[in-house]
Amino acid sequence: MEEGKLEISLLKEILEMKGSENAGIMVSGHVGGDAAIIDVSEAERKAQKFYNNNSKTLLVVKSDPITFPTAEPGRYAVIVNANDIACSGALPFGFLSSIIVPVQTSFQEVKDIQEQIHQQCIELGISILGGHTEISQSVKLPIVSGHMLGFVPQEFVVANKLAVNENILAIGFTGAEGTGIIISESGNLIHSILDNDEIEEGKRIGSELRIVDLALDLNKKFQPSLIHDATEGGVYGALYELIAFSELSIELNNLPRISTATEKLASWLKFDPFRLISSGLLIVSAPEKKTLDIMEYLKQEQIPCEKIGKVGSNKGILSLNDQFLEKPTGDEISTALKNLEAIKKKRS
Repeated sequence: MEEGKLEISLLKEILEMKGSENAGIMVSGHVGGDAAIIDVSEAERKAQKFYNNNSKTLLVVKSDPITFPTAEPGRYAVIVNANDIACSGALPFGFLSSIIVPVQTSFQEVKDIQEQIHQQCIELGISILGGHTEISQSVKLPIVSGHMLGFVPQEFVVANKLAVNENILAIGFTGAEGTGIIISESGNLIHSILDNDEIEEGKRIGSELRIVDLALDLNKKFQPSLIHDATEGGVYGALYELIAFSELSIELNNLPRISTATEKLASWLKFDPFRLISSGLLIVSAPEKKTLDIMEYLKQEQIPCEKIGKVGSNKGILSLNDQFLEKPTGDEISTALKNLEAIKKKRS
């Protein structure tokens, strides 16, 4: 397609995919329209009904792009933004996206991205409010930047504040998202490293990145002090962010669950799996009684969970078995893909 905006008839086709039909959407994306209009009282009622709570309802907003190579950038754009909205305690309600693609992109590829957004929004009960689509020589890969709106009753806002002696839980598998990316990018090389069962396990955990329902469920049932989705920088990066500019520390004495596939890939491509992008893994902080209740509930639900440490008072320090862990300097997905590319060149 030529550089610039989509031709109007093509744009109309894109705008017909609107996700879930939530009450309260007065105006959403349409040809010639530049903004959405929402009756927020309807969104407030939805959040209050979910929590069975009539306290004042607050708006939560979040923006995040998908810039790494993936076959489903639209799906992931919805998931990563909805995950963070849910970690605040809010129900995701409305989504806007900016889709920027290279000039060699076909309309079908753009339509596929919008279809991914549409289907994921339907699954999560989110309305597509609008956005922007453009073909640009400034990008080499499709970029999908999302903006999400959510609502939560004030009494169920997740404080996201740590307290000394609270327990830190890791729910899910470390490096899950990165594992899926590496397997996807490895082609036939992957069969020399992982057996078929390990490949399928890696693909499975790499695709299960959506934690919206789990985060909302934990908040509704237990109201932990903190719920945080480990994304870029992996588990260590997520934990360091929580205490970097505080008077608190996180003292680890255990590690999150790691799949055999992730361990083997880390050994092969020389990266630290605990610093690998880990969307889909939740970090939760809670006092002892709530910790026991949460862990028992997750055990019943067959959801992997490890108690990995406690909150301490050693200003801004992240440690494992009393050994200081270095600050994050990026995500190990870059190291993994760089080393993978080097291996491919040697074998070509």
